Formats: sequence, structure tokens, C-alpha cells
Amino acid sequence: MLQLLASCSQLRQQACDEKLFLQRHCELLVEQGEFAYAAVQLHNTQPPGTFFCHGQETDTQPALQLPFPSASGHLGELRVISTSQPFTDDETLALNIIAQDIGETLCEMRYKASNELLQSSMRQLSRALESSHNGVMITSSTQLDHPIVYVNPAFERITGYRPEDVIGQSGRFLVRDDLNQRGLGTIREALRNRREAHAILRNYRKDGSLFWNELYIAPVRDESGEMTTHFVSILNDVSERISYEQQLEFHANHDSLTGLANRNLLNDRINQALAQARADNLMVGVLLLDLDRFKLVNDGFGHSPANELLKSVAHRLNQSVRDTDTVARLGGDEFVVVVSRLQTADDLSLVAGKILRALNQPFIMEGKEIFVTASVGAALYPRDGDHGEALLRNADVAMYRVKEHGRNNYRFYTPEMTHMAIDRLDMEGNLRRALERDELLVYYQPLVSLGSGEIVGAEALARWNHPRIGMIQPGEFIPLAEDTGLIIPLGQLLLRQACRDLAGWQAEGLPPLKIAINLSARQFRQDDLLSSIRSILDSTQIDGSSLTFELTESMVMHDVENTLVTLRELKQLGATIALDDFGTGYSSLSYLKRFPIDTLKIDRSFVRDIHQDQDDAAIAHAVIAMAHKLGIKVIAEGGECLEQLDLLREFSCNHIQGYYFSRPVPAAEFTLLLKQGRKLTDLA
Repeated sequence: MLQLLASCSQLRQQACDEKLFLQRHCELLVEQGEFAYAAVQLHNTQPPGTFFCHGQETDTQPALQLPFPSASGHLGELRVISTSQPFTDDETLALNIIAQDIGETLCEMRYKASNELLQSSMRQLSRALESSHNGVMITSSTQLDHPIVYVNPAFERITGYRPEDVIGQSGRFLVRDDLNQRGLGTIREALRNRREAHAILRNYRKDGSLFWNELYIAPVRDESGEMTTHFVSILNDVSERISYEQQLEFHANHDSLTGLANRNLLNDRINQALAQARADNLMVGVLLLDLDRFKLVNDGFGHSPANELLKSVAHRLNQSVRDTDTVARLGGDEFVVVVSRLQTADDLSLVAGKILRALNQPFIMEGKEIFVTASVGAALYPRDGDHGEALLRNADVAMYRVKEHGRNNYRFYTPEMTHMAIDRLDMEGNLRRALERDELLVYYQPLVSLGSGEIVGAEALARWNHPRIGMIQPGEFIPLAEDTGLIIPLGQLLLRQACRDLAGWQAEGLPPLKIAINLSARQFRQDDLLSSIRSILDSTQIDGSSLTFELTESMVMHDVENTLVTLRELKQLGATIALDDFGTGYSSLSYLKRFPIDTLKIDRSFVRDIHQDQDDAAIAHAVIAMAHKLGIKVIAEGGECLEQLDLLREFSCNHIQGYYFSRPVPAAEFTLLLKQGRKLTDLA
């Protein structure tokens, strides 16, 4: 037994592998101790009941069960079977010693393995903390103010603070004086309740620069799990993400060009202003501005300079109102100003006047002074609406009334304006139906030669014979048709009917005529204008030389290069070009030489008093003389008396068109005039 104990002791000293150690004990007990069978069974192992044995097991021989005692309970047991006789006292004592040694050795081996594993885990954890991209800060929860006990290198990289700068300080120092943060309350509550938390905070680096910290904190408890000893804080620098999110939010609520509020933010600001006004029993004003003739600036200078002008307008609008007011851009050249906390309507008038004065100051574009005016519509809460949509709509109605009455002014909304807008909508619907139902007619005003007195042509004019209202004058529906785009089908209808009538007169053998057709600005800018005219000429078998197209001065001055192209194409059809209302627009002499103009029409405002006003007579005389020098014929509009005709004839004017000879008449009456061969001399 002593020899066996010595061998087992030596085996214990050499033990390095648990399985080999236990198996060798079984072998020693059988081979050296001369027992019949030895086995070791371990508890709480994987797999359960791990078993080692040596020798031959029998049920008829004496057996001894010896447990492996340990501080944590039985690790397992040693079972030994004698050869034939019962165990002696020495054998029993020796086997108890061996079982106890096995238990102690197992505990030592397992403690050592566990300690090595723990140390390995700690080394791995330390390396992970040291190499982590996120900052790690560990604070004590058992000391006052939760002082910092550890920070990793990423903490220094993110914050600029070295470990020696922060160890022992409270983790709150990263916030500095920026204490008005909602996330701080979340963190404080988590620290009090010893639980996990997450918040995004504004923190400050050692150099004072701001960074956004996405902070996660978690409690660290002792082995019992009852006491929190530390808190681990994970710091993530999310400044780029927050900046990107802020940019997205800004662009979602602001105009990308001017930086002003867009429609989304505007609606929210109006609702806030209205809620405050209801609580304080005050007013809210809404101003809707539209820049006057901004398209001329856009077309003349191009989009980039025009955009810079819009930025300048936005700046002046911001300078004209309080910080508590809102300036928004709805798009294009349309702006909205929301003025809150008003006592009276006069307060809004003061703001509108200040804005107009600010805009009336010149803008500098490409070294040139540009003057930009605005039409402003005003609406007041609660008088003109109790919600934002109604106020914007009514301010828009008022703005259009300013447009119709000269621009560069402001007007307050009145209910009558809505009725007028509704009437306009009704007329638009009626006009659309009129085009479908052939309610639009073509009237002709004769064009008479002052030399021969004969009818040499006519101007084709649209008339609307409404089935209930009766005859509607052009001044009432032509501007509406121009605004709505209905002028295009209306113009095609007029041209087609005029060509049909012209074909009929030619078929009857009546004298050759030139029919003048007015082209509106919207028609003139049509991409398919020439193909549309050519199609009508082909279908009616009318030659283009029988037509004169009348254009206004402002039309030909708009986009000069494209105008030249279109005029040349019209000339290729054989048509002549007449410049209508001469003297009322730009009256630039350069385009008379540059454009292929055949005829000037002196506006009726210069002809009306030609026989009474020497200045009007001098102007008419000069225009006629100049035109003839350039090889251009002249038509005088509005001749209403013989004295006017005599003077125009004296000035060598070519043709006259006016009530003295005939008002515009239906096609049938004009046909009768042609057949009768009516002349100016017949009226003397």
C-alpha cells in the first residue's frame, strides 16, 4: 500500500491532463495495488457521468465506493473491487487517501485551468478594449460623482483627453455647460436606477469643439449580482451622421436655393402663429408676393444670374421682418411672409410697405442696375380665414388683383375678389365650351387704300356670341384665353375660318385681298406654329401671300434670335409681317432694320387727335416718313373722321382702318361690301 501511495503521489505531482491522470490512477490500482477493478466516475461534466476504469468488474466480490470531497460538493467517486477477500484496514485507509488526493488534484487542475482561461479572457478583453473603434469609459458606481477609473485609446482619439487627464473625474465633464439636453435626463435616471440606457448628447473635446456622442451605458454587478460596482459607457462619435440628418431635415423644410422655409415648414409656422394668436386674441397676417415680369430677367440674363437675384430678394425680405416672422419661398418667383402677433390691420400694411420699399432699391446684376417690383396680396386672421390654406388662397386672390391694376403695390383681400375669381372660372369654362360649340365667330374690319379708296384687305377679329349673354367683347375673353392657353385653339379656329372665307371670296371672283391675323405672344412661341399654319393653308388651298401676320412690339423684342427665325419662316410662306400698335411699346428703331417687317400700324392713340393735336400730327408724320424711307408701308388705325383721313393722305399714309369706313362686321356683311365695291369716296 505504501508503494501504491508513493506512485499515486508521484502521479499527482506530474499531473497535467485530467483524463490521463484519472485513467493512470485506475491502472495503478489494478496493476500495482493488485485490486480486481478500479473505476472513476465524475459528476457535473460534459458529457454527464464521464467514466474511467481498468480491470474486470464483478458483482460477487467486495467493493468500496470512495467520494472525491471538495468545497463545491462531490466531484465524483472512486470505485474499487477486491480480488476475493474483504478490504483490510490498511487498504481502506490507503484508498481513502488516494480518493482524497484525486479530489484535491482535480480541484487544483480545474482552478488552474479556470484561472488560465480567465487570464486569457481578460487579455482578450483588454486587447478588445484597447483596439476598439468606440470610446470606452468605466466609472465607479460606489463612489460619489461616479469617478472615471478607465478609458481606452479610442476615448483619447475621440475626445482629445488622455487617461491621466480624466481618471478620477466625473464623466459629466464632457457636457461642460451645455446642460439643456433631453438625453441627459435619460442618463441620470439610468444611473439612479442602475440600468442600461442610450442617448445622443452634445459633448465637447479638449479643444472645445463640439461632437455628437451616441452614448450607451450598462451597469456592471458583483458576483452575487446584487450590487452594481461600475458602469461601462460606450462612446460613438456620430457627428457626421447627425450632420447628414440635419442637412436632410433642413432640405426637407427649406428651399434649396434661398434657404427660406418651403411649403412644408410654412404650413407648420402658420399653424403655430394661428395657435398663439387664438390664445392671445391677436391677429396673423399673410403676405403673398409675386415678382413682376421676372421672366424678362430670367430670359435676358439667364438662369444663374436670375437665381442670384432671387437670393438677394430673399435676403431683403428677411431684413424687412422680425426674427419671429417667417419668410418662405413657394417656388419660382413667389414668396410668402407670415407676420405674427399683430394688433391691427395697419401693422400688416406697415410691413407690406417696408417690403415694397426694400425691393424698389436697385439690384446689381452683371454690373447693371436692375429694378424689381412685386405685387403683394394680404390676408388677415381671423377676418379672412381661420386656417393657413384659406389665408394663402385669399392672399393669392388679392395679389392677382394687384397684377390686374398696375403691379408694384399691395392689396388686402375682400370677399368681392373671390366672387370675381369665381366669375373668371365660370367664364373660362364657358369659353372652353364655346370653342367646342362653335360660338366663336370671325368678324372683319376692312383695310382701305387711302390712294384708291378701295378695300384691299381686312383684319380678322374674334367675336363670342354667347347663347344666353349675347355678344361678348374681345377685351373680356381674349386676355383670359391668353392666360389659360385657350388662345392657341382660338387662334387656329380664327385662322382656319378666315382662310375658308378667303377661299370663298376667291371662288366668287372678288378682288384679291390680304387678311390680317393677330398672333398672340403664346401663339408666337409655339413650337409647331409654322406646321400648324401650313396645315391650314394646305387644307383650304390658300396661298400664304394672302395673309398678313400682325405682331406687337413687345413680342418681337422678346428673345430676338428666335423671333428672327420665326419671322423668316413666316416670310417663306409668302406672308407679310405687320407691326401692330407701333409707338406704344419699345419703339426701338434698330429692330425695324433688323426684322423683316413689311407694314407698320400706327396705334389709334396717335391717330385719334391727329387733326387737333400738333404733337400727334408730328409723330404720325415722322413715323410715316421714316417707314417709307425703310421701304415699309403704313396703316393708320382708328380713323373716325374725314379730317383725320385728309391729314393722313397728306402725310402719304398707305392705308386706313377705322370706324369712318366700317366697324368690324360678320363675314356675310363684309362679302356684301366687296360685292358692292364700296370705296372711301362713297362716304364723302
